[in-house]
Amino acid sequence: MARHRATPDGNIPFTAEEEAARDAQEAAQAAKAPARAAAAIQSNRRIAYQNEADHLHMEEARGEVAEGTWAAKVAEIKARFPK
Repeated sequence: MARHRATPDGNIPFTAEEEAARDAQEAAQAAKAPARAAAAIQSNRRIAYQNEADHLHMEEARGEVAEGTWAAKVAEIKARFPK
């Protein structure tokens, strides 16, 4: 389907140059998608570690929770946000 731009006089089809420029923009966005997905996973993991696991590490070191609790939580977070 041909692209167009809206004007007060109605829709006007893109020129060949405009089509090529838009195709290049879309290709650039698509090329960046894996990096954006990886960054989102890293961000989600970082937030989950801070909110759910960090305190368990110190509690485990002080003997307040069973050994392996922190490692189990870290594994759970990694499974929830796989690479």
